[in-house]
Amino acid sequence: MSQISIRIGGRSFAIACQPGDEEHVQKLSEWIDEKFQNLAPRYSQNLLFATLQVADDLHRAREDAATARAEADKSQQSVNESSREAELARGQNAKLEDRVRELEKELDSLQSFVQQENGKHDQLLADNERFKVAVMEADSENSRLQGELATMRRERDAFEHQLNESQAKTDQASFIDPSASPADPDLAPSLERFADLLENCVNKLEGGATNP
Repeated sequence: MSQISIRIGGRSFAIACQPGDEEHVQKLSEWIDEKFQNLAPRYSQNLLFATLQVADDLHRAREDAATARAEADKSQQSVNESSREAELARGQNAKLEDRVRELEKELDSLQSFVQQENGKHDQLLADNERFKVAVMEADSENSRLQGELATMRRERDAFEHQLNESQAKTDQASFIDPSASPADPDLAPSLERFADLLENCVNKLEGGATNP
């Protein structure tokens, strides 16, 4: 223990304190002596009053300290709540970022799908153009075949008319002279070959009508 001398109200006192507390005890004694000097010159009563004032100041200081601690706790609580809110905000921000990435992936998929559909559409347009060309060519070929068919029919009719006239002349000659020569032997085979050509032309026309 350490021994120090303090002075209150003009009197000296020797007291013991823990090593290292000397300065603190000395300041307390000066505080009490300051309170003591403001009182009337009655030592015992003044010492009591000074002690009461010091105790009152100490009590007020403790109340102020308690209030300060309460405010500090409240501030800490507010800080904790703010920290929780900040943590929640960070969590929500992370979720939003994940959602943005998902939407970006969906957008990429949609753009890829649109590109594929555009490619299909372009292919359909190209196929349609080729189909139009094929139809035009088929129509042209059909018109040509129709013309050939009409020509062949006229030629057939002419052959048939010629054959009928020849047959009539032959019949008439045979009636007059049974030994007369028959009709031209090459006329009938030519007419058959012409009929075959006419049938092929008709088949082509029918085949063109069934194909686009």
